[in-house]
Order: sequence, then structure tokens, then C-alpha cells
Amino acid sequence: MFLCGLGKAQQQTVEVLREDDGVPRSSLGLAEDCEWFDPNAVGRGRESARASFFAYESGELATSNAGPRSSSRFLDLNGRWKFAWSPRSCQVPTGFQEPSFNDAAWGEMPVPGNWELNGHGFPIYKNVHYCFESNPPFIKYSGADPEYNPTGAYRRVFEVPAQWLEGKLEVFFHVGAVCCGCKVWINGEELGFTTDSKLPTEFNITMHLRKGKNVIALQVLCWSAGAYLEDQDMWWLAGITRDVYAYARPKRHIRDIQVRAGADGMLQVDAELSLGDIREPVSGPLVFELFPRGQEGTIAQRSCCFQALVTARTEKVAVASASFRCSGVRLWSAEEPNLYTLIVTLPAEGSAVNRGVAEVIRFSVGFRTVEMRQGRLLLNGQELTIRGVNRHEFDAQTGHVVGREAMLQDIKLMKAHNFNAVRCSHYPNDPMWYELCDEHGLYLVAEANIESHGIGFQLDETLAGKAEWRDAHLARVQRHVERDKNHPSILFWSLANEAGNGVNMYDMYMWIKHRDPTRLVQYENARRDPAWKTNDIERIDSNTDVYCPMYPSQAKLAKYGELYEGSTSALPLIMCEYAHSMGNSVGGFKEYWDVINKYHVLQGGYIWDWIDQGIATKVNGKDIWAYGGDFGGPDTPSDYNFCINGLVQPDRTPNPALHEAKKVMQPVAFEAVDLRNGRIRVLNRYNFRSLAHLAFSWSLTADGVEVAQGAMPFVDVAAGAAADVEITSLPARPFGANLPLIAGSQAPNSCEYHLLVSARWREAHGCIPGGHEEAWEQWPLEGDQPQVMALSTALSANAGEAPKVTNSDASVLVAAGQLLVTIDHSSGFLTSLKLGGQEMMAGPLQPNFWRPTTDNDYGACLQRDLACWREAGRNTVLLQKVEVEPGSATGVVQLKVVLRIGATGSQLAVRYEVSTAGVRVCAKWQPATPGMAAASGNVASLMCKATATNVAVGVTGEVVGATPNKGAPQRIVVSAEGFPAGSPLRHGYRVALQATAGQTESELLIRGLIPGVQAGRVPVEASGLPADKAAWTILRVLGDGEVLPNDEVIFEAIDGSGRCLAIVDGAVVATDGPRDHSNIFVFQVSEPMAPPRIGFRGTLTKGFTQVEWFGRGPHESYVDRYVSARVARFEGEILDQTFKYVRPQENGNKLDTRWMALKCQSGAPCAGLLVASSAGVTDACLSMQCHRYPLEDFDGPAIKTQQRISHGGELRARDETDFCVDVAQMGLGGINSWGEKPLPQHMIAHDQSFEWAFWLRPFTTEETRSDRPALALAALARSLPRLPPSPAIGA
Repeated sequence: MFLCGLGKAQQQTVEVLREDDGVPRSSLGLAEDCEWFDPNAVGRGRESARASFFAYESGELATSNAGPRSSSRFLDLNGRWKFAWSPRSCQVPTGFQEPSFNDAAWGEMPVPGNWELNGHGFPIYKNVHYCFESNPPFIKYSGADPEYNPTGAYRRVFEVPAQWLEGKLEVFFHVGAVCCGCKVWINGEELGFTTDSKLPTEFNITMHLRKGKNVIALQVLCWSAGAYLEDQDMWWLAGITRDVYAYARPKRHIRDIQVRAGADGMLQVDAELSLGDIREPVSGPLVFELFPRGQEGTIAQRSCCFQALVTARTEKVAVASASFRCSGVRLWSAEEPNLYTLIVTLPAEGSAVNRGVAEVIRFSVGFRTVEMRQGRLLLNGQELTIRGVNRHEFDAQTGHVVGREAMLQDIKLMKAHNFNAVRCSHYPNDPMWYELCDEHGLYLVAEANIESHGIGFQLDETLAGKAEWRDAHLARVQRHVERDKNHPSILFWSLANEAGNGVNMYDMYMWIKHRDPTRLVQYENARRDPAWKTNDIERIDSNTDVYCPMYPSQAKLAKYGELYEGSTSALPLIMCEYAHSMGNSVGGFKEYWDVINKYHVLQGGYIWDWIDQGIATKVNGKDIWAYGGDFGGPDTPSDYNFCINGLVQPDRTPNPALHEAKKVMQPVAFEAVDLRNGRIRVLNRYNFRSLAHLAFSWSLTADGVEVAQGAMPFVDVAAGAAADVEITSLPARPFGANLPLIAGSQAPNSCEYHLLVSARWREAHGCIPGGHEEAWEQWPLEGDQPQVMALSTALSANAGEAPKVTNSDASVLVAAGQLLVTIDHSSGFLTSLKLGGQEMMAGPLQPNFWRPTTDNDYGACLQRDLACWREAGRNTVLLQKVEVEPGSATGVVQLKVVLRIGATGSQLAVRYEVSTAGVRVCAKWQPATPGMAAASGNVASLMCKATATNVAVGVTGEVVGATPNKGAPQRIVVSAEGFPAGSPLRHGYRVALQATAGQTESELLIRGLIPGVQAGRVPVEASGLPADKAAWTILRVLGDGEVLPNDEVIFEAIDGSGRCLAIVDGAVVATDGPRDHSNIFVFQVSEPMAPPRIGFRGTLTKGFTQVEWFGRGPHESYVDRYVSARVARFEGEILDQTFKYVRPQENGNKLDTRWMALKCQSGAPCAGLLVASSAGVTDACLSMQCHRYPLEDFDGPAIKTQQRISHGGELRARDETDFCVDVAQMGLGGINSWGEKPLPQHMIAHDQSFEWAFWLRPFTTEETRSDRPALALAALARSLPRLPPSPAIGA
């Protein structure tokens, strides 16, 4: 279509020529526009790539920090350009490049700026597949208009300084980055053509300039052939995205320079000079001066000075080379990024007596050596640990235009959260990013702008193996290496990301190894297996220096460590992507680093990824972060919110997972040695520096409140070493005798005590402020056992009037002092809780077995597999009348209920104990026993009875086939039409059969099994969409009744044809033949899955605004992501306890909570409600949370894209407060977001029972009045009777 009718045979015979700049171009005599869609046409007319630097006219400017804009040789062309946009390929106004063209009717576009964020077109987000049909090099948009391929025309009038036109200078035009293909004109004369959206292009415009006004024009195409190599997991946005400027150089100038500085102090400099049209020999040497870098980048006293003679190679090219050993250099590392400033001076032409300066160039130099030795990555001779993260260039307001302040904000956050490395995923970044990483200390993986994920990785399909794409691959990696070769922060070159492997990749690897032997090369796709494996080790190809898998499990890391820890030849393992941080994720992160810290061959990895790529947008007046599908029409290609997987939100507000990453990766670790006597072990996990820069302190808390603190002895442990330290200033035991009584408690030793140690920076260092906490650890300290007594005994001393019970047809009312409690007869729920007549409950306290679905839950299809639990808490069945035991003698009224939960047969027994102390809720969860009725939404295997060996129905892709049972037949979800998940399946129900047919990096592929439409025996097909609509009727061979596990069943098509599902001759078909064993299936129900949470939820009336709690905080915590949340007492607004993920989902959990007080506005008769774990000790802690939003607002349906409230910014707070009290909630998971569940130890076992209890204790303002208000609620919680384990609650 867009290759002007050129046939494939002709395309394959394209002869590749090379211009003087060494860049390949097509020699075909094609129409001009065909250049856009020729994979061989990667550039024309542009200058050869060189290192990024600016040449000043004087040493004074070069040594100042004023930057290029202070130079008379620099002309800034950023700003508002005249702009015209078209939705069609190459459609621009005729003659727009001519100076005489009238652009008065045009609009304007900021440069740099993305079109789609400035009123032209719309952002498109795709992850794996292109937003156009995959048919390289052709472009055919996947939306409703296949011709859609926007084109932009730019014009800018400018004038250059007069001295630039005097004939002594060469003038160049620089465009930092432009997406995706670009042609350039000056004053109507074409300069050339360029591709690669993430590298600069420069043109020599000297001969095209004129005095006065000049007109520069650009034509930019959104998707050229080069777009096939730019399928990165990010927004498709077009435009000029980096700085545009012109600059002048002397006719004779330094064209390029390479600087190598090793850990041995050897400084090597190689320079290439352009001689222009000057024929006289170069009259003086290059002069090199090295200066240590001071504070704020200032230059200190010169360290050394040396020279290099210039030798002509040709009439136009000369070279200079020098080596100098510098003594006593301070080495560069991320921990101590010591930099030097190298000043390179080219003398002007003329005699040595009056010779001036032609130009002066400034470089940052870091002395360091990167090497692979005996199977380990070494920096400066030391093994390195990579605590890294992947980072896209992204700004929520400006898209792919990222300014210096945003870059600095990223670096400060990364350094503050213990990151030391960044993978520049998946393209060359703005040069300023590398400069800042040199300065502040971050190790970089510099990756070429190559990803062809949408093509596939198989050798016969990948572009990495196709000759016509060789030059496009090579040009991108070569130009990247040439631009960034002088940055000490770059330790690795990366060939590409997810672009298959083949001869083009081998050529790229060999070129880099020859061009830059001082660094390592990595490539994640350098493997001989078609895909990464979560748990198994792949076969690695030869074109990578490290084993850099994607998304391995913790078990896979352990396997690799066990196999290769002692090897001197195996590749070190550094994960290029792991811990997929999509939404509420990064569970199991501690388990990753437990393994990494155990095996030295595991040298770390890069979390995916840094920032949620949400675009700032308004919807119905609400500010939201938009993601895929939020722009364009319904036909717009989209991968929904898969771009939302960062450790920080789009405005760089930390997501809770960032705190976990910081804690787990902290470079100082602590171990308990003898806590009773204050002895701990301090481990230095830095690679280079000692701990002398850190100040250590300790803090002792009682029930979460600090009661003592002090400084620790000076700790100076060498890198990689450990030392035992004694805290001599700890209070003596017992603490109760040596500390003030806590809020009047009579038993201070019954408090929970915790010891916390902290390491903070003594002084500011780079972007780290003084006092910044680098690491911490906390341990519970053993205390005296709390007093234990029965509730009746605890109340007897203050016994007043016995509770009164009023029993009606509808409910049971219990009055205990000022407390009035109502239990509903029909449901068994607590529906009312009043203190002094003030109602506290706006909704019942009801069982809860569902959590709002996280992105990882969706990825593992748990919203379907666990659907039977979604409404299970509401749809309980009371198995017996509420049993009431009056409390006239004990002061405690007990009300007992037993609830059946869903169709599984699970039971929840609840006992409410009402007294003047409050309501104690005791519960026992008893999961169903095997053999109960199958339920709608069950996962089952359909084993054909006719086959000699067990054969089941299975699906791969769109093919339905017979799968031999080798221990794990494919799971089929059976859903009854018109009945909620969890309802019993019965004979005659219409059902849908669904299977997981495969997975991509963003989702599991769910397919519905449907019979073909032809008559007779036809294959069963897997439809392209999840088929919730029924296609079959399930029939029990035994006849009417509930379907039980291992029942024999028949699936009859509902189309009236009488055809039945069958396996005949090894094929799965729908046949209208006689019913026999071929169409009888044994319905084998898979092991039932436990609910995602087990607990209670309730809703409080309006007026509750504040919360205080004793447990983990201040941020949310879960069973597999909690180590960053310390145990203490916290308080805040209830509104702030909801974390608004970009897509609403489960959030705000508080693990290990002892008590949580929800407080009313001042002036109310009731000051609040205290929710407290019954025993109040560590082993009885519960999970709690509170929200000013209904939990349903966080949840999504079976299909994520149909979520009712799909953006956190759309959430609207209400007056009421929802709260949860859970004994268990499954983990978040984090291996990936497209299939892996949380680790087994973080799941709720299907046969696991629980018993737990908690208090609901309304309180008044008077009860919490204290001269120490910070301790008042802690005292109230401790006043609740300490109770022995509950008597068994029958179910």
C-alpha cells in the first residue's frame, strides 16, 4: 500500500549503498515518499553519529556551569512552531517547505511537544501488538480507518548571528528526537531524511543559510517502516520530543572524541578532527586538562595536563590520541560518584606566539573498570549488586517530553529508596539523563531503540533474522553507542528488548564488542528457547554477557544459585525485568532478595517499572490519570491499563510498593543476636563504602508509643563485612520498673515492646539530605505474659445491672448499660450498635470473603476462578435460629449463629458476646469438605469415559483438542447461565465452558468452547472472546439433581440440533450420533480454591472522620508485602487511608493490627468505635482497613474493561465509613501480572480453618480524656479484658 506498489520480490533485491556518512540508503529509483516505508532507508544526508558534547569558544565558558545557552555559538530553536496536521500518511500542504509559503492559517505546536497532547490526534497505548496490522514494512492502522497515519508539517523562521555567516564557521542543525520518520528543509532545499525516534539527528546547514530570515521546515510521519522496531510497552505518541537548536563550529573542529578512564588511573583519549576546507597542516596539539569535580559541579585545582599531536589521515580527517596515568584518583561508583572534569582545547590556526583558541570541550570523567571475571560482574574489582528499576521517559503532562526537573526528581526518589541502577527501557534517553546519572551515581543499562514484539520471536518470523532489516538494526545500536560512549554511568549496552534473536543481533553484539571492549553487552532475548519460563532455566545464546531473564520466580533464582554458585564460567544472573509492579503488587519481594542475598551468582535485577504511564486528563470535572482506551473512539487499539505498572504514580507520588523496595534492598541489614541484652549484628551490604557516613540510633516503644530512645555507638563496618554492636543505653529489665507507667496502666509489662534501630545519613551527600533514613529494623521484645481471665471474671468487679434481652420476630435486642445491640433473626448479622441512643452502624456487620480485584488477580483469572466468593458474604444461609444465652449471672449475653456460605458447604459460626465492655465477636471458619455439590464457576476437568487412557478436553490457542491426562489436565470453567457463581450446578442447567487458551505478557487468553454451525459431526471451536453466554446444557447420566464431583455428565448443544460434546478418534467434536461413552464425561472438580479473604465488613454512620491504630503502618501492608511497615501507633484522616491506585482495586490494608479506633467529629455523644483484636497480643493480630468509599467502588467485574469506576480520580467520598476486620487475606503476588498467583505460603489453603475474635467497643470523649492523649486509646484498648482462647464454636 505505502511502498508505491513495489512487489516483495523487488524488495528483496534492494541494493544497499552507503553515503559518505556511512549510513545505508536505498538505491532504488522509487518515488520520493517510498523512502518512508523502505526498511533499508534508515537515514540520508545527516551527519555521522558522535559523542554528545558542546564546543565552547573559550575556556572560561567551558569551565563555568552556564551551559551551551551562554555561548555565542548556540541558537535555541525550542518554542512555538507553525504547525499543520493531517490524519493521512505524507499528506502535507504542497510547497510548505518553501520560504514563500503562507502559513498564516496554520496553528502552532510547542517544540518539543507531542501532537496528541496538544490537540492533534489521540494517544494510543499498546503493549505487545502494534496499533497497525503486523505486515512489515507496510502500515495499515488497526482501527476503523486503515489509512490513519498522521503527518505533521513544521515551519520556523529564524535568524543566525552575523558572524556565523562570515565563512569561518560551520553551522549545524540539531533535532534531539523526532517520532517516527522525518525530512528536513532549509530555505526550500532538502537536507535529508532520518529515522529512530530516540536519537538525535544533525545536518550541516552552512551552505543553505542566508542573511536575515531563514525558514526551516520539517515533515514528520507518525509511523514509517521504522515503527516496526519501536513496539515498546508505552504510549504511541508523535512529534519532536527533545531540544532543537543550531550551533556553530570552526571550519577545523573536533568532530568526535572518546574518553576511557580505568580504575588503574589510566586516561585514554582518542579524537577525530574535521579539517573542513583548510589545507594547511594543524599547527598545534590538542591540550587536555583534568580537574577534580567539587561541590555543585565546581572545578577544583588542576590534577594533570597533557597533550596529543594531531595527525592528518586524509585531506578532511585528522586524528589525535593520548594516554596518561593519573595518580591517586578517586574511583567512580554509584555509592561514591567521584567525577573529574576533562577540558579539551583545540588551538586556533596561526603562529604559536599569538595563537588563540578554536574551541574548548568539557567532559565528565569517572575512573572505573567494568569486567566479567570468573562468572561475576565486577566494578573496580568488586562484585556488584544491582538494585535496579526499569524507567520509561514519561511525564503525565507532556508525555514523552521529560524535563530536567522531572529527571532530577526521579533520581532523588531512586537514591532515597536505595536504588543504584536503572535500565533505560527501551531506548536511548535524553543525554541529560546520562549526565545526571554520572553526577549523582546510578548504574545504567543503555538500550538501543529496538523492539519488534508484535512480530514474534520465532526465528522464521523475527526481524532480527531478516537481511532486509539488518541495516536498520545496526544503525540504531551503532549511533546509540557513538552518542553515549563517554558516560561512566553506563555499565552495559543492551542490544534491544523483546525483538527475537537472529543474525542481525549477532552482528550487533560483535560490533559493540569490537567498538567498546570496556563494557558488557546484554540481551534478554539471547536464548535458544522461544519464550521465557517462570520456573525453569532457559538455554542461553552466545550474544549476551549476562543471563538476564524476565520475570523468573523466586524458585527459579534459587535453582540457578544452587547450580552455579561455585562455577567460574557460568553467567551471572541479573534480571532485566522482575517484580511486575502493576497496581497493588510487588508481593513476595522479600523472598526475591532472600535468595539474591544467599547466592553471589545472583547479582540483582531491575523492577518493572518506575512510573505509571497515566496521562493527566479530566473526566466529568474530575482529574484522572488516563490509560489505554481513554482516548479515541471505540475502535482505538488498546491494552487498557497495562501501562500502569510503576513504583510511582504519574505525578511521581510513591506507590506503597516503593516503600517495600526500599526496605528490602536497604544496603545495611540487621540481625538479632541477644535482644534481651541489646546485642545486634550490623551487616554492610554496600559494595564499596564503609558505614562511617551513617549515624545509628535506637527506639523502644510500648504498645506502639515511644518510651525511650538513644544513640548507638559509632559503627564503622567495611563494605561486605559485619560486626556485632551492643546497645548499652537500653533501659534495664523489667521495663515496667524503669519506665513511666503508660497511661496509668497497672500492668506495664503486659504491653507490647518493640526495639527499632535506624541508620541515617550524618550529612547531606549529593541529592541525599542529611538525616535521611537509609535503613532500619524492628524486633518485638519479650515481656511478661499478659493477664488472662474469662470475660465474666473481668466484669465481675464492676458488675452492675445485668444485660437485658428483648426477643422479637425480627431480631434480638441486647441492652448492656448504655450499649444497645441488635442481631437480625433472618440473617444472623449484627445490624445495629448504639451508645447512649446514638446509632453507629449504617449497614450490618456481615461476613466478607471477597476483595476488590487487583491487577494481578485479573492476570491470574482469579476474578473468574474465585467468583463464587464475590457475593458469598451477603448470600449466606442461616442454618439455625439465633441461639441466645442470657447473661443474668455472668454479665455477658451470648448469641450464636451458624451460616452456610455459598454452594460449597463451607460454614461460618459466629458468637456475639455482649456486655458493658462492648461486643466481642468470635468466629470460626470451617471450609467445605470434599464431595459437596459442584457449583457454577467451578474449575473442572472433563475426562472422556470412552478412551482407554484418561483423555480430557483441552484448548491451545483457538484449537480444541483431546489432551492425555499426565497429571494436570486442562482446567475448564463451567458457568451456569442466569445463576451467580457459587450456585449449585443442577441437571438441565445451560452452561458456558471456558478454558485458558494461552497467555500474553498482559493477560490470560480465555476462550469459550462452542459447537460448529454445520450439521452433523463438527469440530468444537474456541471462540475469540470469553463466552459467558451458554452454549451447552449439562445433563447428569443419573438424572435430575445437583451435579456432584466425579458425576458422569453429557453436554448437549443448546441450538436444538441434539449434538453433544464428544471425543471421537482423538478429536473433540459436537456429534449428533448415538449417545455412548464418547460423549459421556467424568466431571472432575479441581481442588477448591479458598476465598481471597476471610473476615467481616461493616459500615458506620456519617460523622466518622479520624482513625488511630496500633499495628503496621503508616502505609498499607499485606501478608506478602509488609516488611516496610513498622509496628507503631499511627493516626490520620479516614479519607487518607484509601490509596487511590490509578485503576481502583484492593487497597489500604493494615496487617498485624492490634486495634483500630474510628473517631467521630467532636461534640458527638459517642466519640468513636474501637475495633480491637480480642487477645491484644501479636499472635492474635488481625488485618483491618477503613475507607470513606464503599468497597464496591474499588472492585471490577469479570471483564476488567467493564469496571464501573475505572480511575482512582473518579472515586467520590461519601459520609459513611466502610471498615474490614480480617483473619486472613491472600497475598498480592508480583512475579508477573498475567498468570502467576501469590506464592503458596501467601495463599489461603482450601482446607484451612480459622478461629478469631475481636471487640467492637464504642467509646465516649470522657473515656479517652487523658493528660497524655497520645496514650489514651492505647489505655482503652488495654482495658478490654485479656481473654483465653474461645471455647470451640460448633459449626
